[in-house]
Amino acid sequence: MATCKSCSDPLTLTLDPEESGDEGQTVPDDLLLPCSCHFHWQCLLDQASTVALSLTCPSCNTYLPSTPPGPSSTNSFLSNNVQSQILTTYTNEGGVQPDLDILPVLTEEAFLLSHPEARPARAMHTLASEGDFQGIMELLADVDADEDIDMSLVQLLGWTDPLNGGKSALHVAVESQQEEVFWLLLWLGSAIKTDFFPEQVLGVAETMGLPRRGTVPAEEDLRYIKDAEGRTAGDYCAQAGGQWARFAEGGLFN
Repeated sequence: MATCKSCSDPLTLTLDPEESGDEGQTVPDDLLLPCSCHFHWQCLLDQASTVALSLTCPSCNTYLPSTPPGPSSTNSFLSNNVQSQILTTYTNEGGVQPDLDILPVLTEEAFLLSHPEARPARAMHTLASEGDFQGIMELLADVDADEDIDMSLVQLLGWTDPLNGGKSALHVAVESQQEEVFWLLLWLGSAIKTDFFPEQVLGVAETMGLPRRGTVPAEEDLRYIKDAEGRTAGDYCAQAGGQWARFAEGGLFN
């Protein structure tokens, strides 16, 4: 029976009894690489920095991508070509996932291992893309209380993602058409006059006690942050069309 090439343990995972309701229950956890080496999911992620830079198996040193390597056009942190894939077969509690490209996961984890301070910001971008208003509020509430968050509120709101085209959370909210998050971010991180906000937004802000900064310098205003291609969130609104285009034309981004 195959075992993990990293830890030599069986390719299973013991579930938390509180989550599974069954003490000691085990499920498959088998990540099969193109070279035929097996790893636990987390065991391979623990070596993400090495694998993402070398693009080789940490056990047998086989070159893993299915396309030739080349310099990345968007990410100077890694040497892999953004078109490359590392196609794996992952078997876990949910079944078998064939042709699972693990390179994006390795790229992200390698970046976060080198820049642990970016984890909360990456989490906020994920929440923004999903429209998780409450999750963002909980994350922002932890900025001052959580010792693991090294960014200030201003830094967290304005952080741009080098793994996603230099987009800010506001870019992501518009791109994902998450209007509630869009207004939340503008409320917290822009100098837009209160009169511009919809009554519903003002009601939510009052109910939740969301404060606004008295002064937001232009260099910290989320409306003026540009992605890697020089586009603001207002440009994203104009491109999205519909009601988003009306936001861009209505003076919000002036």
